Amino acid sequence: MALDEAYIQAAADRIMIQDLLGRYAFAIDYDTHDPGVWAGLFTEDGTFEIPVMKVVVRGRDKLRDFAAGLQRTIPGLHHVMTNVMVDVDGDRATGKCELNEFLLRPEGIYNNLQGWYEDEYARHGARWLFARRQVFVPRDSSRVTTGGRIGEYFKAYLDFCREYAQG
Repeated sequence: MALDEAYIQAAADRIMIQDLLGRYAFAIDYDTHDPGVWAGLFTEDGTFEIPVMKVVVRGRDKLRDFAAGLQRTIPGLHHVMTNVMVDVDGDRATGKCELNEFLLRPEGIYNNLQGWYEDEYARHGARWLFARRQVFVPRDSSRVTTGGRIGEYFKAYLDFCREYAQG
């Protein structure tokens, strides 16, 4: 089987997008001194959305502020993305991946959220960036995040998210 240039380029693009996903997790989980690192993974007019909460964060400045708020209100949060699917179409791409979040607290590590991301990506030079990232959380997972001990840990974050709710 001969692999043509388009096939090899699409494979390279998929690898670069998977690299973007890794950078996203490390930036939001560990670059707490500079939330601009996370915001820089989005296009200038990129958006991060949580449809179930009507949260829409648009533009790098607001994305940076949102990242700082997340890191301030729910420290110890860790994102794990798996089962990545990417479709490339020139300088644009779409993708989905599963999301599992873990919350580190002195008494233990909680598996606090399960859901998925739906993404739109844009190529900028040699890099891929998020043009749009939506996070979807099934109702059962939402109940875990808002109830009991985990809900107590998430309360400040959920209150903070209301600042970004549309409508």
